[in-house]
Amino acid sequence: MPTKKTKQGHPYKIDGKSFAWVTEDDVEIVIPMRVRMKVIRALGDVDLDAAGMFKMIEAIAPDQVDAIDDMDANEFAAMFSTWQDEYQALSGASLGESVGSSSK
Repeated sequence: MPTKKTKQGHPYKIDGKSFAWVTEDDVEIVIPMRVRMKVIRALGDVDLDAAGMFKMIEAIAPDQVDAIDDMDANEFAAMFSTWQDEYQALSGASLGESVGSSSK
Protein backbone atom coordinates (compact mmCIF):
# COMPACT_ATOMS: atom_id res chain seq x y z
CA MET A 1 0.00 0.00 0.00
CA PRO A 2 1.38 3.43 -0.87
CA THR A 3 1.79 5.83 2.06
CA LYS A 4 0.08 9.23 1.99
CA LYS A 5 -0.11 12.02 4.56
CA THR A 6 -3.00 14.09 5.87
CA LYS A 7 -2.80 17.89 5.69
CA GLN A 8 -1.58 17.74 9.29
CA GLY A 9 1.19 15.30 8.29
CA HIS A 10 -0.25 12.07 9.74
CA PRO A 11 0.77 9.11 7.57
CA TYR A 12 -1.76 6.55 6.35
CA LYS A 13 -1.87 3.90 3.67
CA ILE A 14 -4.52 3.16 1.10
CA ASP A 15 -5.21 0.85 -1.80
CA GLY A 16 -8.47 0.18 -3.61
CA LYS A 17 -9.66 -2.23 -0.93
CA SER A 18 -8.50 -0.90 2.43
CA PHE A 19 -7.35 2.13 4.39
CA ALA A 20 -4.74 1.74 7.14
CA TRP A 21 -4.13 4.30 9.89
CA VAL A 22 -1.40 3.91 12.49
CA THR A 23 -2.52 5.51 15.74
CA GLU A 24 -0.39 7.72 17.96
CA ASP A 25 0.14 4.55 20.04
CA ASP A 26 1.49 2.65 16.99
CA VAL A 27 -1.61 0.49 16.54
CA GLU A 28 -2.68 -0.13 12.95
CA ILE A 29 -6.38 0.22 12.21
CA VAL A 30 -7.55 -1.17 8.87
CA ILE A 31 -10.89 -0.05 7.43
CA PRO A 32 -12.41 -1.38 4.19
CA MET A 33 -12.86 1.04 1.31
CA ARG A 34 -16.18 -0.49 0.35
CA VAL A 35 -19.41 -0.19 2.31
CA ARG A 36 -22.17 -2.69 1.66
CA MET A 37 -25.71 -1.41 1.23
CA LYS A 38 -26.98 -3.54 4.12
CA VAL A 39 -24.69 -1.54 6.43
CA ILE A 40 -25.99 1.77 5.10
CA ARG A 41 -29.58 0.60 5.49
CA ALA A 42 -28.95 -0.69 9.02
CA LEU A 43 -27.48 2.64 10.07
CA GLY A 44 -30.42 4.59 8.66
CA ASP A 45 -30.08 8.35 9.00
CA VAL A 46 -27.36 8.28 11.65
CA ASP A 47 -25.63 11.62 12.11
CA LEU A 48 -21.91 11.54 11.51
CA ASP A 49 -21.02 12.95 14.90
CA ALA A 50 -18.42 11.01 16.94
CA ALA A 51 -20.96 8.34 17.93
CA GLY A 52 -22.27 8.03 14.38
CA MET A 53 -18.77 7.80 12.95
CA PHE A 54 -18.00 5.04 15.45
CA LYS A 55 -21.18 3.14 14.50
CA MET A 56 -20.21 3.33 10.83
CA ILE A 57 -16.69 2.01 11.41
CA GLU A 58 -17.96 -0.60 13.88
CA ALA A 59 -20.38 -1.87 11.23
CA ILE A 60 -17.77 -2.23 8.48
CA ALA A 61 -14.70 -3.12 10.58
CA PRO A 62 -15.95 -4.75 13.81
CA ASP A 63 -12.55 -6.31 14.50
CA GLN A 64 -11.07 -2.80 14.87
CA VAL A 65 -13.38 -1.65 17.70
CA ASP A 66 -10.98 -2.35 20.58
CA ALA A 67 -8.20 -0.34 18.95
CA ILE A 68 -10.59 2.51 18.14
CA ASP A 69 -11.88 2.55 21.73
CA ASP A 70 -8.32 3.34 22.86
CA MET A 71 -7.91 6.25 20.41
CA ASP A 72 -8.08 9.90 21.35
CA ALA A 73 -11.38 11.38 20.10
CA ASN A 74 -9.63 14.02 17.99
CA GLU A 75 -7.41 11.45 16.34
CA PHE A 76 -10.45 9.27 15.65
CA ALA A 77 -12.23 12.21 13.98
CA ALA A 78 -9.13 12.90 11.85
CA MET A 79 -8.89 9.22 10.87
CA PHE A 80 -12.58 9.03 9.95
CA SER A 81 -12.43 12.27 7.96
CA THR A 82 -9.38 11.04 6.04
CA TRP A 83 -11.01 7.67 5.38
CA GLN A 84 -14.16 9.46 4.19
CA ASP A 85 -12.15 11.73 1.86
CA GLU A 86 -10.41 8.70 0.35
CA TYR A 87 -13.75 6.88 0.04
CA GLN A 88 -15.14 9.87 -1.84
CA ALA A 89 -12.12 10.02 -4.13
CA LEU A 90 -12.39 6.30 -4.88
CA SER A 91 -16.14 6.24 -5.51
CA GLY A 92 -16.63 9.76 -6.83
CA ALA A 93 -19.32 10.40 -4.21
CA SER A 94 -19.58 11.00 -0.48
CA LEU A 95 -21.14 8.30 1.70
CA GLY A 96 -24.45 10.19 1.69
CA GLU A 97 -24.41 10.73 -2.06
CA SER A 98 -23.44 7.14 -2.74
CA VAL A 99 -26.68 5.94 -1.19
CA GLY A 100 -28.91 8.49 -2.89
CA SER A 101 -29.54 10.87 -0.01
CA SER A 102 -29.50 13.99 -2.09
CA SER A 103 -31.88 16.83 -1.41
CA LYS A 104 -34.64 16.87 -4.02
